[in-house]
Formats: sequence, structure tokens, C-alpha cells
Amino acid sequence: MLLKLDGVLDAAKISEIRDVLDSAKFAESRGGPDGEVRNNLTAESGDSLTPAIQAVVTALMAREDFTAYALPHHITLQFNRYDTGMSFGDHCDAPLIGSQRPGLRADLAFTLFLSDPESYEGGELAIDAPSGTMRFKEPAGTVVVYAPDRLHRVEPVTGGTRLAAIGWVQSLLRDEGERRIAAELAALRSAAEEAAPDGDLGARIGRLHGALLRRWADV
Repeated sequence: MLLKLDGVLDAAKISEIRDVLDSAKFAESRGGPDGEVRNNLTAESGDSLTPAIQAVVTALMAREDFTAYALPHHITLQFNRYDTGMSFGDHCDAPLIGSQRPGLRADLAFTLFLSDPESYEGGELAIDAPSGTMRFKEPAGTVVVYAPDRLHRVEPVTGGTRLAAIGWVQSLLRDEGERRIAAELAALRSAAEEAAPDGDLGARIGRLHGALLRRWADV
């Protein structure tokens, strides 16, 4: 499953986050637990990043298309920077995220683009899929949600600077197939309510959706 959402952050909020990151400390991030090639910069955690993190989480949770798709239980994220010559080679994300164990279970990953695509060269997010490699270099404010166990990479940045928020979601439904069914039912309910606002089909689909969530949800 993969989801692309446009306009998750507006221009004003993107500017605020960039201002926070302009004064943030970034640490080198190299190597990786599985031997993948990682060469980027990660913003060091601290109180100064809290408003930017909250802005991203609030914006995501305000999007019904995101919450219906991901059914988020917990979200964690960090801010990465790629200067000229930096990249992140082929890798899969860790199943558990965070320094404290057991940590957050990474059911889904996401990239929120914070730099305008015209401001840097290269730096595409490339995700391998059965149909072939999918590449993303999106306008600032766009989010791509994908499976963290799918091989993906950030192509070398050959000019400028690429800023992004990288995050992980622990879903209420850990099974991808169950999430797909739940997301489709949510979409059908919305379509039914829009097509026949005085009918009961939307409510009936919603009842089925709720029954499955009560049966499947991991809380």
C-alpha cells in the first residue's frame, strides 16, 4: 500500500518549520544497522523541535484520508537534511523505532517534503514495488506514506539542500490486509453518504467498519 497526499502543510506552516530547522543542530548520520549506505544529517532532538513536530502530527491527524488509511495509534518523526553529495542507499526501516524498548512498531513510514523541488537537484525518494521503482520529488507539504519493509532509498543530492520530515506510524491494525479493508470501507461509507445523504447505506457500511475495528484493533 502507498498513499500520496498533497498540501498536508500550507506555505505558512512550512515556512515556520523551516525557520525552526534553520536554527536547529544537525548531526551526521552514517552507516546503518544493516550495512546500508547512509549519509545525511538528522536534527538533534530537543525542546526547540517540539513545535515543528507537533505541527506535522497535527496536520496529519487533521487529514481524514490519512487517518482512514493509516489508523494511527502512535506517530514518531525526525527531520533530515541532505546537502550536496549526500544520499541514503537501499534499505528497509527497522521494525521497532525509538531508543526505549519495545519502542514504536513501524507499521507504516512516511516522508513529508519540506523543500521546494526546484531548490535542489537529485534527491528523489525511490521505492521499489512489484510494478517497478516509484520515484517521488514532490512539492513542499506533500506526504508519501509507504511500507517500511519495502526497499527504498534517497537518491544522491547533486545540488542544493533537501529537507524532509521522516516518520513512522504504529497503526491500530498491524496487518496490512486488514488496513486495506478498513480503508476501503471508510471510502465506501463516505461515497455512500455523499451519494445518498438521506439513505441508510452509509450508516450500514459504517457499522460494519466499526465492527471490524473492534474485532481487529490492537490498543
